[in-house]
Amino acid sequence: MRPRLLLDISYADLFSVFTPLTPLNEVVSPTNIKLFLQRVVCLSARSAFHALLQTLFLPPAAPIIYSAITIETMVAIAQEHGLSPHFVDVDPTTMLPSAADLDALLVKTGAKVVVIAQLFGCVSSLQALGDVCKKHGALLVEDCAQAFSGDFHLGDPAADFSLFSFGPIKRFTALGGGIVVGKDRQALDNIAQTIQAWPRKADAWFFKRTLKFLALKIVSTPLIYTALLRTLSALGEDADAIIGSIARGFQAGRITPQLEFQPSPRQQRLLFRRLNAAKHSESRSAAAAQILQTVQKLIPTVAFETLGNAAHKNAHWLMPVLVNDAVTHPANIVIQLRQFGFDATQGATSMRAFGGGCPNAQRIMRQVVYLPQ
Repeated sequence: MRPRLLLDISYADLFSVFTPLTPLNEVVSPTNIKLFLQRVVCLSARSAFHALLQTLFLPPAAPIIYSAITIETMVAIAQEHGLSPHFVDVDPTTMLPSAADLDALLVKTGAKVVVIAQLFGCVSSLQALGDVCKKHGALLVEDCAQAFSGDFHLGDPAADFSLFSFGPIKRFTALGGGIVVGKDRQALDNIAQTIQAWPRKADAWFFKRTLKFLALKIVSTPLIYTALLRTLSALGEDADAIIGSIARGFQAGRITPQLEFQPSPRQQRLLFRRLNAAKHSESRSAAAAQILQTVQKLIPTVAFETLGNAAHKNAHWLMPVLVNDAVTHPANIVIQLRQFGFDATQGATSMRAFGGGCPNAQRIMRQVVYLPQ
C-alpha cells in the first residue's frame, strides 16, 4: 500500500533532537537564517495568527473575512476573539477568491482583516486581492501553511502578513513551529512581544512528540503500513480517524489557550536546521502528475477534475482531484484506489468549506479525493 502520509523529515533530523543543546540564547536568536530574515518564530502558524489578533484590538463582533476553504481552527481563533467570520468563495482554477467577490463582501461587512489561504500547494499572486484590501483599509493576511516548499514561496508582496507552518504533515516539517513575516517592522515587533510573554514549551514535551513521529515514520514503510491497515480493518477500527488524530497538532476544545506557548528550545533548533536545508525541488510536482496519470489509467471510466490549473505555480503539497458525485460517489473511488494499493482518502485533513453562499467551496470539499504522493 502506498501510504498517504510520508513524513518529510529524515531520521538524521529526528535523532538530532536528542543531541546536546547549545546555550538557549544561541538557539532562540540564531544569526544565520537563510530564509525569512524579517520574521517572528512561534509554536505554530495559528499561534502567530492569535498573537496578531491580540495586537489589533478589534472591537467585539467585528467582521473578519476568510477564503471559504480553510482550516477549522483558524476560524475558531477568530470566534474565540469574539469576532464574526464571513466567507468569500474560491475559484477552483486558482483556489483563490475573485477580486470582485472580495470587494463586494468588504463593502457589505466593512471588515478590516482578510485571511486568504494558498491551498494544496497552489500559489498565485495576491496583488489584485491586496489592491481591494488597500482600497477598503483592510489588512491582508496570507495563510501559507500549505505553500512552503523551501524557496518556492516566501510570502506574497501584496500581503501585510504571511503565515507559515512546519507541522508534522507539512513539507520540510519540524514537527511543529511557525513563522510570520510582514512588511511592517513595528507590527512584527508587537507580535513578537506578545509571543515572548507566553511560557516556553519544555523539551520533555518535544522529546515525546519526536518519538511519536519517529514511530510513525517507521510505520509508514509500505509493507508495515499495509499490515497496519489490514489489522485496523480486522479490528473494525477507522484508519482515517486514527491517522488524523496522530497527525493533529492540537486537542479538541478551545484552541487559543493551547497556542499561547513559545516553542521548546529543541523544537526551535530543529526548525532552524530544517529551514537552513530547505530547497524546493520540482520532483514532487512531477511525481504528483505521474500519480494522477497512473490512477486515471487504473480507473478509466472516471473523469478526475484537477484543481488549481490556473495557479501561477504548484508545489503539490496535496494531490486533490474531484469526483463528480452525481455519477460516482467519491467514497467508492477511495475504496477502489485502496484495492489498487493507493491509500487515497476523502477527508483526513482539518480543512473544510465554510459559508452557505459559497457553492464552489462546498462542491470542492464534497467531491474531493486526496491521492497519495
